[in-house]
Amino acid sequence: MTTDWTRGYASDIDYTRGWYRELSPLWLDTALVLAGVAPPQPGERGPVWLELGCGHGLSALALAAARPDMTVIAVDFNPTHIHGAQRLAQAAGLANIRLIEADFAELAADGPNDTTGLLPPLDYVVLHGVYTWVGDESRGHIARLIARRLKPGGAAYLSYNCLPGWAAAMPVQFLLNAYGQALPGPKAAAGDQARDLLLHLLNQGAGYFSGNAAASARADRLRGATAPYLVHEYMHSGWQPAYHAQVADDLAAAKLSYAGSAAWVENFPDLMMTRAQQDMAAAAPTRALAETVKDYVTNQPLRRDIFVRGPLALDARQRVARLGALRLVALGEPGAALPDFTLPLGPPDPEVSRLFHPVLAVLAGGPATLADLVEHLARTVADWGPDSAGWLLRALAILVAGDVLAPCLADAQIQAALPGVRRLNQALLADSLMAGATLDPETRLPERLASAVTGGGVMASVEEMGALAAHWAGEMVMPPDALSRLARLGVL
Repeated sequence: MTTDWTRGYASDIDYTRGWYRELSPLWLDTALVLAGVAPPQPGERGPVWLELGCGHGLSALALAAARPDMTVIAVDFNPTHIHGAQRLAQAAGLANIRLIEADFAELAADGPNDTTGLLPPLDYVVLHGVYTWVGDESRGHIARLIARRLKPGGAAYLSYNCLPGWAAAMPVQFLLNAYGQALPGPKAAAGDQARDLLLHLLNQGAGYFSGNAAASARADRLRGATAPYLVHEYMHSGWQPAYHAQVADDLAAAKLSYAGSAAWVENFPDLMMTRAQQDMAAAAPTRALAETVKDYVTNQPLRRDIFVRGPLALDARQRVARLGALRLVALGEPGAALPDFTLPLGPPDPEVSRLFHPVLAVLAGGPATLADLVEHLARTVADWGPDSAGWLLRALAILVAGDVLAPCLADAQIQAALPGVRRLNQALLADSLMAGATLDPETRLPERLASAVTGGGVMASVEEMGALAAHWAGEMVMPPDALSRLARLGVL
């Protein structure tokens, strides 16, 4: 049953528990510098960051723990989500986070109902997925709120389902949502019925699927999807993917301009398109249409856009200086096998891929700045030349995309973050175990743990989770290397 406060958004089952690395100011700042745009310049009291539609608030909690210099504000209209996040914040002793139960209409209201006083001027506003899960009215409220509270020079990050990448599979969503609207009872049960029907149609050679590889792949991926994922990804009455040009037009009213992608690799056109395709995009009459043409080329279903209110371009000297100061850390163990990197154009250029292992060899000794990497590789890599720094940037962007590397904080910031990060991770693990989760891969443990090094979250394996739980419970003496990676990443 849809109630007034849901505004058509599915709310009878909790949202999935996710962490999203792109929401971090450090991540967004680096993406902007790669795109040649000046990142936000927070005041003396540190960055002020707002997440709209925070779900369980895990990304916000991790940021609050890892960045005690930040003011973190997270908003969701679901009181269950906010209540759970508040309990975790209290258990972790996080004093720099505010968790607010409100909907976008309340936050953007005019007149006597104006509640924007709840929010200070903002350096960052972030939304994961929300923009194309809600209806036109809610999207208008989002734009109004950003217009009123985002500072000049502030950044707004939106990930959203985009067109034309979603076009072929939209009938999959229609059937899932239609079942959710038509059948009585919980949406989760209706979603299961609709999924079973879709998979039966797929298995029986229905014409829609037999002639549509993208839809077949989308339906096939639903086989192992959890009920929370099905409901929150597909079953909202306002669900509607958008063309980038439409989103850019919506946000132009808030004086926002598209600045770049939070997917670092997408800020290098040659990694995404052939020269001829780049020329076609460059010939588009507007930046918004150029990005939309790129989406026709790549056919990606999700965009990760950064918009800036009053963007300023970095000159070459400024960009080089900021990139040189960028610190990076290896997320895996030294010598771990690399994943297969597949870009829209296929495998990376050999000039790029030959740098993967030399980079990791340097970072095996600990975090390093990009300037340090350039200085070391210029001495040790054969045929290092004038173009090599550009190849290195591309190599780093690909390694980051593959979750092999991450940007990291300065040593002083890491030391300041460690106490809060430890408390939050203890609270997260205890909360999961008390809720009935075990250390079995099929149960719902946190997907990531907070990291003082990355300033956000990092993945932890089931084995590492088990070792960490035993370590904090004092149940056993751990082998020296059982928690070495998590210790190196500032998790404990």
